[in-house]
Amino acid sequence: MKISLHSVSYSGFFYVGRPLSIEEVIARVAEYGYDGVELMAKRPHASPIDLSQADRRRIAEVASSYGIEIPALASYTDFSGPDEFRRELNILYAKEVIELASDLGVKVVRVFAAGMRDVDPSIPYWRQWELCREGLREASRFAEEHGINLALQNHPPIIESYEDVLSMLEEVGSSYLKVCVDPELLVWTGDLDPYSDDIEGKLGEIYRRVRDVLIHIHIGDSIERSGKFMWIEGGGGSMIRARRLERVPLGTGFFGMIAKPFIKALRDIGYDRYISYEICSPRYVKHKLVSFEDVDREVKDGIKYIRGIMSG
Repeated sequence: MKISLHSVSYSGFFYVGRPLSIEEVIARVAEYGYDGVELMAKRPHASPIDLSQADRRRIAEVASSYGIEIPALASYTDFSGPDEFRRELNILYAKEVIELASDLGVKVVRVFAAGMRDVDPSIPYWRQWELCREGLREASRFAEEHGINLALQNHPPIIESYEDVLSMLEEVGSSYLKVCVDPELLVWTGDLDPYSDDIEGKLGEIYRRVRDVLIHIHIGDSIERSGKFMWIEGGGGSMIRARRLERVPLGTGFFGMIAKPFIKALRDIGYDRYISYEICSPRYVKHKLVSFEDVDREVKDGIKYIRGIMSG
């Protein structure tokens, strides 16, 4: 197994400070001991509309000069919703990312079925599923033309479980659509209880089921806290309280509770591809967004942590 860093970690989205350029990210991951970098296929990093053929050659050359692989591009597709033109734009975006991957010599593109936020409530779940299925079918045809594998992530919405990922693969019916099953998302979606007495058994069961189609994995860490109070209209003072997931440094939250059995599950199925560490949501300390230096420290410590788990 090899370890990469997702470039979203240095995008400037989740800390106080400027985004790093792709070249700066590559230099940093090489310095800190990562094997590769997964490139975020949108601004400010590897948006296909910004990168000329010369830019693409330069990125590949810079990565090669540092001995850094680019195992995957992370796209942000959303094939859901009632707006046909918006769905067409997402199919076009997927096509452009696949072509970028081909130009960079990258063999995997991560895809979402329905983005990362709630879907439009004006159409029912099952219709949303059908629209996502058709979008993934079209994207898979483009991927096949270029010899690229798409990795469907177990990320809500619509994909509410790793079981949904497997169902979508079966319905799309393309050998060029495979899976990215992330352990943190297994916890978020309820597929995995981090407090269970049989974490090792459950992780083993899940990763055995996806063994033949698993081509990429992300890791990150979070904790659960009590979230927003929501008053029930007409409820006579009744209220519910949401869960809030907060990002924490790698090894200090849910992932730290499952890291060793997770690595064992991967070894048991013979997984030998990339695990990509990502810092993909904000972290606040004393109600202030963390600094670039904080995130940079997390990136540096993260590779030490996961290598320590792998060597243990």
